[in-house]
Amino acid sequence: MDTFSQQLGAWQPFFMTLVGVCATLAGLLFVALSLHAAALRELSSANLRRLAEHTFGDFITVLFVGLFFLIPGASPSFLGVILFVVVVMLSRQFPSLLLQALHDDPASQHRHYLIKRLGLSLLARVLLLCGAAGLFLQHGNPADAQQDVVFVFSGSTTLLVSATRNAWFLLIHELG
Repeated sequence: MDTFSQQLGAWQPFFMTLVGVCATLAGLLFVALSLHAAALRELSSANLRRLAEHTFGDFITVLFVGLFFLIPGASPSFLGVILFVVVVMLSRQFPSLLLQALHDDPASQHRHYLIKRLGLSLLARVLLLCGAAGLFLQHGNPADAQQDVVFVFSGSTTLLVSATRNAWFLLIHELG
């Protein structure tokens, strides 16, 4: 067993927990939003709906990151490429989400909150991309691999915190 596999094996309990937590929270968010679908369809709630979609996407992003890091024997370059693809593909909505929020005058009620909440999510995605780049460019140094996995840990945890905070705001403060 090579050094990277041993290091990644030490992180397996974290990634298993991460996957379980994200799957549970994404499911709960889905059910809760389904119960309030009529309120989210209102024109004045467009930014709440955008925040809900973004929050669900954050949970799914973390879920996929955790799942791929559970693959036994995966090479650092494979994990780097797949992490890059997952983060980029699930971040495509950022520009349009921001532009819609800025230009949607009838739904200005929650605009500031939505834009503020995108910042932490964006930071988390940058951390994940740093981890992806490091893993892809990995040249066999075990210390570098550990640092790259710490970037993935930091990005995943930050994204989980951001999504959980957004879900709490949506379900308790706005729709509760």
